[in-house]
Amino acid sequence: MSDRQHLNRCKPYMTLDAGANVYLIIPVHNRKATTLACLNHLQHQGDLQRYQTVVVDDGSTDGTQAAIQALHPSVTVLTGDGNLWWTGAIALGMNYAIEQGADYLIWLNDDCYPQPGAIAKLVTACRSQPNLIAGGQSLDPETGQPSYGGIICANYHVTHVHTANDSDLECDGLAGNFVCIPKSVVDRIGYPDPRRCPHYYEDVVYTHQAKSQGYQLRILHRAIAQCKDDHPPISWMMMQKSPLAVWKERLQIKSPHYWKAHLAYYWEFMGFMGIWLYIYQLVLKFSIISILVILLPLQYRMKLKQLIARKT
Repeated sequence: MSDRQHLNRCKPYMTLDAGANVYLIIPVHNRKATTLACLNHLQHQGDLQRYQTVVVDDGSTDGTQAAIQALHPSVTVLTGDGNLWWTGAIALGMNYAIEQGADYLIWLNDDCYPQPGAIAKLVTACRSQPNLIAGGQSLDPETGQPSYGGIICANYHVTHVHTANDSDLECDGLAGNFVCIPKSVVDRIGYPDPRRCPHYYEDVVYTHQAKSQGYQLRILHRAIAQCKDDHPPISWMMMQKSPLAVWKERLQIKSPHYWKAHLAYYWEFMGFMGIWLYIYQLVLKFSIISILVILLPLQYRMKLKQLIARKT
């Protein structure tokens, strides 16, 4: 690639985001140390001074709000009663920011640390292409491996995807850890819906709905954040907790397996086929695995899994 081609390719990310009214929306609940570490990180690299920051504290009882007000008085703190969850907190923060005149909204989880210039790269990309929602590429701070990025749905199968080292990636949904949303998205499709997915999956569902309304979703390989993957893939056959405990998780809003959010996720990406796949996963597949977990000790399940792997 020639130097001119390289410059042209990188041009959208070399422009400054000066003049844009950018709000960082950070939902938090009862993890004061994590929240303060995120705000300290943003302050250290100048982002608290450069952007408006809104922390939505959903009923924390650990002194989060008081600590933020004492250490970071420039940060706006909105409060909930503990029932906002991620989606309600994000929607509340977005609504406040837009009322204050925001042009761009940055979703940022408090365990996610944008690297220097990463926020500006997201905003610049969105300013350069009005129908774009831009997501950052999160990397595990310990291993350097990709943690959160986006998803692609093809042939009724959802795949978690990440950018390569030197290219951006178009996708069908973006993880909400670190995303830039233009105000025009809210004008077109409204706010994220906590009734649909209160805590998990609304990020990818919402961004996918925006894509169906003409927006492009893109992970930017140069917009890097550090964020540990706290939801690695689970082999249900190898699980050591009781099947009853796992089934109970399907009824808990705070669980990534909450049935209502999971069902909305399947429906959004696969329609009626998604409903059938959800029933298969929940009723048939998981029921069989539950029986195996009850009947077979872990060491025998490991041997069974190895046998199935060899045959496939």
